[in-house]
Amino acid sequence: MEIIKAPTQPEDMNNTFAKAYNSGNVDNIDLLFEMDAKVVTYDKSIISGRNEYHKEHLNLLKLGGKMTSVNQSCIIFEDIALLSAEWKINTRNEDGRPMEISGKSTEVIRKQKDGTWLYVIDNPFGN
Repeated sequence: MEIIKAPTQPEDMNNTFAKAYNSGNVDNIDLLFEMDAKVVTYDKSIISGRNEYHKEHLNLLKLGGKMTSVNQSCIIFEDIALLSAEWKINTRNEDGRPMEISGKSTEVIRKQKDGTWLYVIDNPFGN
């Protein structure tokens, strides 16, 4: 099983998230987030903490298919960065027909002591 590591360049975060999703391993996704990170859910609720976003990531993985996420903007200030991306998931609906889910995201990430970057706020539905 491939282990996805947090990026050392903030502009690589969106692609790294897609790789983590494509691995099918929820731990690869969770490891890209600070422990108390905030995540916006599909119903626009804001959740916080590893237990909560772990459940959200498990639900996300149920979509299956393949994700791509392309960074559109990366604004860095000291040890924080504001990102925006366009993402899509190519999967299949309940009838087995191809389906594409897409959106634009906004995220805040923070540089860690080891030089990697992790999410502190993830809004997959914000632009």
